[in-house]
Amino acid sequence: MTAFFSQAFDIVPHFENDMFSEFVLPSKFRLAFFKPVGASAKSFQATAGRGGCAFGITVSDVDGLYRKLAALPAGLGLQLSGPPKEHPWGEKSFLLTDMDGNRWEITQTPSPDGMLTER
Repeated sequence: MTAFFSQAFDIVPHFENDMFSEFVLPSKFRLAFFKPVGASAKSFQATAGRGGCAFGITVSDVDGLYRKLAALPAGLGLQLSGPPKEHPWGEKSFLLTDMDGNRWEITQTPSPDGMLTER
């Protein structure tokens, strides 16, 4: 996941080792990936179903990222919903299921700061 996230979103981990990686996004939001072992394995399972949650990330060029992900080898196991779709509230997005089964909504907003604006 660390390599995928880094390559897909052109960001390097703020911290990384064999068990844990943390990214600090431009908004200062922190996102971490870790292997559930030891005490954390009691609450988190690497093979657990992901149907009950999803992630969202805002990018500056949703069309470019879609093209980049669509060009990755099929063997990675990514699933894309299709090209980005325009929404009535001004956003444009597509859905991604990553190789671990995590669901993502990849979005571009109409404002430079990534926040929704009233239409």
